Amino acid sequence: MNTNIHQTISAALAAKFVKSDEVARILAIAIESGKNVLLWGPGGHGKSEMVTEALTHVAHEDDVFVQSFGEGMDEATLWGGLDFQALETEKVLRYFPEQSFLARPYAVFEELFDAPATVLLALKDTLTSKKLRKGAQTFSMATQVVIALTNKDPQEISDMGPAAHALVERFPLQLRVDWLSYTAADYVELFQKVASRLPGADLNGTMPILAEMLAKVAENGEAISPRSAVHALGVVKTSAAIRSSTKVEKRDLLDLRFVDGFEELANNLRAELDAAAERAAAEGRIIAAEAKLRVLLQELTDSFGSPIKLLQCAKRLQAFVDEVSALSVTEGFTERRKSLRDTAAQKATEAQSAALDSTRI
Repeated sequence: MNTNIHQTISAALAAKFVKSDEVARILAIAIESGKNVLLWGPGGHGKSEMVTEALTHVAHEDDVFVQSFGEGMDEATLWGGLDFQALETEKVLRYFPEQSFLARPYAVFEELFDAPATVLLALKDTLTSKKLRKGAQTFSMATQVVIALTNKDPQEISDMGPAAHALVERFPLQLRVDWLSYTAADYVELFQKVASRLPGADLNGTMPILAEMLAKVAENGEAISPRSAVHALGVVKTSAAIRSSTKVEKRDLLDLRFVDGFEELANNLRAELDAAAERAAAEGRIIAAEAKLRVLLQELTDSFGSPIKLLQCAKRLQAFVDEVSALSVTEGFTERRKSLRDTAAQKATEAQSAALDSTRI
């Protein structure tokens, strides 16, 4: 393998993508060996983007032909378009292969196996013979490497029939493009790579929070793709920016509800934020009550020697017991509420006893 080509592709992909080592290596092997390559796997993992980036660094723009396949694909499109004049005047089917992938050193076929079987069969024959042969028309392939992209498993494609199986075999190099894991650390690695290229506010420490949310989805079912994760990151950065804030806050994550597939995450986060707000409010009430009790206890200390003042303190402490008993708190603050209530009740009793003791003759 030409080390320079491999290093060039590796460096180019590593600058913009994560987990790109295998893609860089198989593309370098394909280019050096002249063998066709099939990149397959779940959508959203950057197959097309990585291929485009790699070819940008090792081939001239005019040497690359990109063709999107699909149900509407036909042979005329595949071979560069139908020569209508020849059809009209000579009554023959003739194409413009010089305008097709056949005239370029590198061809990229997007979603190749979505095309009709007739197109796949025609393509298979051409890749096998290395030339277009349609009636009297022939055209030799200048294409050195075909890079096919698909979300479908090659084995499933082969099961579609002999023609599909034969076409898969024309791609001896194959790689499933996905992540081995979808942990919070994986998403953080992605975010660190792309965050600076996205407009919007500074993430302000919310990166690991978002990464953890995405990882939990992967634990419970289908993983969030890198593309969707980047969309989510962009949304929260923009959400903060439209608040005229330079920092992302946790509440900006609520706008994930506008991203397809993230509605449940946003709803769960809303519930979490509401619970956090209630916990904060409950803590505030407890802190205020503790401050009030300190004032009452100081008043009690200052009242010793005066039966009237002691009885007044006892009354205020008893009222405080009732007030604290009715205090709304969340789990985690019940023990502090109980301690306040018990302390106030005890001190009220002590105040009453001290008042009686000071009035005895």
